Amino acid sequence: MTVKQTIRRTLLPSTTMLLIGLISSCSETPGQAVPMDNRTSPTVSAPVRTSTKPPDGNALKNLDPCTLLTEAEVSLFGAQTGVRDDTAAPACQWTVRGQGVFSVAIRAEQGLQDIVIDKGTLVDHPLASHQGRRLEENSGAGGCMVSIRISESSRVDANSVARSDTAKACEFAGKVAELIEPRLPKGE
Repeated sequence: MTVKQTIRRTLLPSTTMLLIGLISSCSETPGQAVPMDNRTSPTVSAPVRTSTKPPDGNALKNLDPCTLLTEAEVSLFGAQTGVRDDTAAPACQWTVRGQGVFSVAIRAEQGLQDIVIDKGTLVDHPLASHQGRRLEENSGAGGCMVSIRISESSRVDANSVARSDTAKACEFAGKVAELIEPRLPKGE
């Protein structure tokens, strides 16, 4: 006996019995039709917020990271057009020929406390109207990330990799963070 035959022989009777049981349990409900005029209108209550996350992370979900820098700002870095990559988070990456890359990543559900530190150094990075943190050399020399706090549970990262030049990478990441910060929600 094949697998298909076994499945047919065991499932067909069971399915048939289930359908018979469901059909036989249906019956008409006695009662009287009520005209629409005599019905009371249902009350509608305000929606109850069940999430403990602040609404600020939701504001980030509508942001396109490739539009946080203008074409003129991108040209200041001598970069090519940004390329969208949503593999880990909504992000946009720009390439600067011969120097490296920089990117903007939107972390709508990860705050500053969620920054993963492997072997880098994390320090405060003050910004005009947001709290910021800078992570240097987390993946080795030449890498730098400036994270901008939007809320307790959300942030935007400006990343840069400049070959093995950490100072250059931090200069790029810091400048990108300064440029995009005014366009971000103010947060908590």
